[in-house]
This record gives sequence, structure tokens and C-alpha cells, in this order.
Amino acid sequence: MSGKMSVKIKKIKNNQYIVRCDEQDIGTITTYHNEFHNKYLYLKFNLTKYPTYFPFNEIKQAEGQSLQVMTDSTNADLVNLLLRNDFKCKRHCYTPKVTKNDLKIKLNSNYSLYPFDINNKNYGKLCHLLYKYYQATHQAVSPLTVSEDTFVKEIPTKTGYYSRNEEGTIENFVFTEKNEIAYICSFNEKSCDPFIQASLSKLFNKYSSIFFEADDTDCAARRLLNCFNVDKEISFNTYIYE
Repeated sequence: MSGKMSVKIKKIKNNQYIVRCDEQDIGTITTYHNEFHNKYLYLKFNLTKYPTYFPFNEIKQAEGQSLQVMTDSTNADLVNLLLRNDFKCKRHCYTPKVTKNDLKIKLNSNYSLYPFDINNKNYGKLCHLLYKYYQATHQAVSPLTVSEDTFVKEIPTKTGYYSRNEEGTIENFVFTEKNEIAYICSFNEKSCDPFIQASLSKLFNKYSSIFFEADDTDCAARRLLNCFNVDKEISFNTYIYE
């Protein structure tokens, strides 16, 4: 096919653009915000076809914000459109559901773990540490933009496990909800692996399968993911247009 397709966009609502390609209407792009990660404007696509070139810069200029798209790696047409038009893939997120049969490691139940719930005297401290850790692991991709108060009201689950070092400082913890590991945080690479093994041992004693999300930008989550044989071909990805 010779020449570029002619793609024009027009804002038709406060949060929507209509897309025309070679004079044909091919669908819409909707914009939205995420209070927790408000540095970027999020885009959602509803197109019947994906042209080669796209005037993303017009949306960026009109909205005064850089752009973010989150999509499954299986959406090949959309992923190709983004990469061809200067979006960069900043993060892969894996969401495996796993059983003991998927383990690549031996579990270690000798490592000291402390269970907690919302009534534990350390619960507030754990929420504070989660906020700090979440802030640090998201900074390079899409910074956290809410206060600690808002974060703590919305995010943490009410149960989990933590470990301490010899001085009594909390080093590693997971927030759990039934058979989900909702968050994993580690402030010590050396003790992270035995902590993960002990936490998995506890969870597999209660549940036949567990699930979690693991971002490749988060060291503790990567270590958790690497305990299992999982398909890394499929991920949920974050693309940024600066």
C-alpha cells in the first residue's frame, strides 16, 4: 500500500474523539483519568481498524498531558499501533493462578512469619510501608498521585504475614485476601526469598490454588513470579507516550 492513510481525529465529547481514516469513520478513542496515577491521560480504543500512523500528538497537545494505554499483550493490532507511533512499553504485568504443581522451588516452612489482621498493632505501620513501597515501584512507570490517607483507605487488604530482622525491624510482608496475594513488599533482598517460600507454604496449606499480580518493575513481585513455571508470553502491559 503506497502512502500514509489519512487519519483525522475530532473531539466530540469532553472525553471522546471520533477517528476518521481515509474519510471513513473507524470508531472512537475515549480518555479517562486514574486518581491514583494522574500524571498521564489514559486512552481506551474502540476502533474497527488500526491505521499505520496516528496523530497521538494532537491528543497530547489538546489535553496538555502525556498519554498512557494499558492493554493485553494479545491485542496485537493495538500493540503494533502504539509501538509504531512512539509509545514505549514501560511495564509487563503477569496475573497467574498457580498450584503447588507449578512450583519450581522447595517451600521452606521454618522461616519465622507473623500473621496480621486489621487489629494487629503493626497494621498501620504495614500500611505506611506498603504506601512507600508502592510509591517507589511505580515511580518510573506512572507515579502514585494520591495521599497516604487516600491510599490506605482504598488499597490494603485486612490480613497477611510479615517477617522481621534480628533488630525487630519489619523487612518483608504480604497483604492477602483469601487465596490472593494482593501485595508483596520487601526491603531486604537476602531475606526476600525465604520469606516468599514461607508465605507460599502457609497459603498452600490453606488453599489448593493461589493467584497474584506481578509487575516486572517490582523486584519482590518478580521473585514471587519466578518461584513458578508460568507462561510469560501473555501479560497486561503499560504503554506511555511522553
